[in-house]
Amino acid sequence: MSSVAEDARSAALHALRTLHGEIDREADRLANEHAERLRCGRGCSACCLDDLTVSPVEAELIRDTHPALLSEAEPHPKGACAFLDEEGACRVYAERPSVCRSQGLPLRMFFEDDVGEIEEHRDICPLNVEGGPSLASLPESSFWLVGPFELRLTAIEDDFLGEASGEDARVALRSLFRAEGA
Repeated sequence: MSSVAEDARSAALHALRTLHGEIDREADRLANEHAERLRCGRGCSACCLDDLTVSPVEAELIRDTHPALLSEAEPHPKGACAFLDEEGACRVYAERPSVCRSQGLPLRMFFEDDVGEIEEHRDICPLNVEGGPSLASLPESSFWLVGPFELRLTAIEDDFLGEASGEDARVALRSLFRAEGA
C-alpha cells in the first residue's frame, strides 16, 4: 500500500473512531435518561441480527483491530450476529459498527409520505417499551435522531473509498471471518 493510501486509510479509521466516540457519548446520555426502561445489556442480543452489513470503513476497523479473532475463531452459528460469543456478548464491542451503538434507544426518524409531506416516526425496541413514559409524550431531545451521525459516517466512507465511493459497497459481518469470507 502506498504511503498516500495508508495515510488516507489511517485518517479514515481515526475519523471513524472519533465518530464512534461521539455516538457513544450521545447514546450514553440517552441510556442514562431512559435507564428505567432499557433492558439492553451484556448478553441481550435481540437486535444482533445475522446477515448484518456494514460500510467498508467499519469492516476495515474490525479487520485492523481483531486479526486473530477473524483468522482463528469461528463466527457465531447462523441465526444471530457472527460476532456474538456463546453467552451472547459482542466479541468486537469496542469496535462494533455505528448501527449497533444506538440499539434499544428511543428513535426518531423522518420520512416523506406519498404526497411529499414529511412525517415523524418514533420507535423503540419492543423489549424497552415498558417502564417509561409513552414515546408520544417525550421531548425531541429524549430520542436518538436517525440521520446526522449516519450522514457523517457516509462522509468518512466517501473519504475512505475515494473514487469508488459511488458504489455503495456493503460488507457482511460474517464474511470478515477467514473461513466464511474465503
